[in-house]
Amino acid sequence: MKRHKYVLAATTCALAVTLTAGACTASDDAVSGGGPAKAAAADGPAVDGGTLKVGLDRPFTKLDPADGTLTSMPMMVLANALYDPLMVNGDNGVVQPYLAKSFTPNSDATGWTLQLREGVKFSDGKPLDAQAVVDHVKRLAKPENKCSCAADAATIGALKANGPTTVDFTLKAPNAAFPGLFTRSLGYISETPNAEGAAVGSGPYTVESVQPGVSVTVARNPAYWGAKGHADKIVYQVLPDSDSRYQSLRSGDADLIWTETPAQFKQAAGDGLRTATGPGSTSTVLFNTKAAPFDDPRVRQALQYAVDREAVEKVVFLGQGTVSDGPIGSRSPYRAAKTYPAHDPAKARALLAEAGHPDLSFDYLVDNRPEAQQRATVLQQMFAEVGVKMTIKPMDAASLGTAMFQRKFQVMDFVTSMFGDTDSALNSLYTTNSPYNFTGYSKPAADKAIAAGRAELDAAKRGAAYNEAAKVIIADAPMLFLAENPAGFLASAEVGGLPDLSRRTVVNVSPAGLWVKK
Repeated sequence: MKRHKYVLAATTCALAVTLTAGACTASDDAVSGGGPAKAAAADGPAVDGGTLKVGLDRPFTKLDPADGTLTSMPMMVLANALYDPLMVNGDNGVVQPYLAKSFTPNSDATGWTLQLREGVKFSDGKPLDAQAVVDHVKRLAKPENKCSCAADAATIGALKANGPTTVDFTLKAPNAAFPGLFTRSLGYISETPNAEGAAVGSGPYTVESVQPGVSVTVARNPAYWGAKGHADKIVYQVLPDSDSRYQSLRSGDADLIWTETPAQFKQAAGDGLRTATGPGSTSTVLFNTKAAPFDDPRVRQALQYAVDREAVEKVVFLGQGTVSDGPIGSRSPYRAAKTYPAHDPAKARALLAEAGHPDLSFDYLVDNRPEAQQRATVLQQMFAEVGVKMTIKPMDAASLGTAMFQRKFQVMDFVTSMFGDTDSALNSLYTTNSPYNFTGYSKPAADKAIAAGRAELDAAKRGAAYNEAAKVIIADAPMLFLAENPAGFLASAEVGGLPDLSRRTVVNVSPAGLWVKK
């Protein structure tokens, strides 16, 4: 099939580090990605006061860093209002201290010493000291709190407060990228949730009112230790439907919204809207490598050759994204030469015949979003070119997640921000015993290379080990890579302080740095 036919099919369907953890501390506005000088140059002087209205793309159950929903990229604009992270993701995958002053390893990366900023307090006036960090990590590690970060916390053998601002960590195994685990849930230091389910943090805003799953209003924290937020209040409304959320922005009911919809990025300029986006997520395809026929690498490799990634990017992402070349993303500090196989339908057919599956058929699980359906339709057409019948099975997000974690699928759509952190992505998605190894992939050579990288404090040597792991993974194809997708915020022309996120592997904005000019 020619590329223009992919366009037609999709249109019919459419009616989706080098770690510097020592001496240098990030500036107070590092969470938002740009300092006051940048904002002033682009938008003029900051304006204090007023109310900022933010449209969220998903509901939340509680205001607690233990809830993974709150610390997902689209929701960090809320989390950053209430909590300060120990570490932040800077440009090109660099992890920098924020509440931390430094995070220093011993000689073999099995021990780390955290030094905190002095004088930081929670919004209730209690000190955010070393013991508070210890208590927070231990709380989130408990199974009853159901934090996805528990797997990261389980890598810690022991931790203790050593004075008011020092925490010593002893790890069960070397991890040269350990501070990167503290950019989200484990790093958003908070006290135990109150009766309303809200954990007390040290952020620039405090909760004024909340309707779980519907809305939350926050007010400026007058005792905040850092630069004060510009808006007096921020009102967050849950607006799950992407089209309705966009219309709320156009009508003025919202000042800022999250989006991952390529058509909206293209339309925004014409509607007089502003953008702040980065390559926030990667579109992939998961194979269940524990079940036939996808336990045969030849079958997986055949489908890898069948996919024209350039066509997927142009049709589904409208040229707004970047073709993905594997588990080490385009903004990663470990990025090396491209090794991903080129589109080759003839080779795909030959491998299927060799594996005894010239007429392969399977179910493809996907969520109900238009861009996901588009992506599935394009893949369906590409696979049909090599004699493969793919049946698209739409599911709601909750059911899709259950199928993924329980490995009750043949092949499924998987869009994730995990590749924004190469260290965590490789260890989580591809090591044999990881709870997030959704494909069931197991390869000693990959395990060995990933372990070598995690134990290596020298960034160049770590990158070499990770690239060796990536070559093995790409060759075995437990996962197909499609595109790095644009993700981020759209704002009205009246919003100032929008940061430059184009080099960010994690799209992370603090609302404290934003203001409403009207």
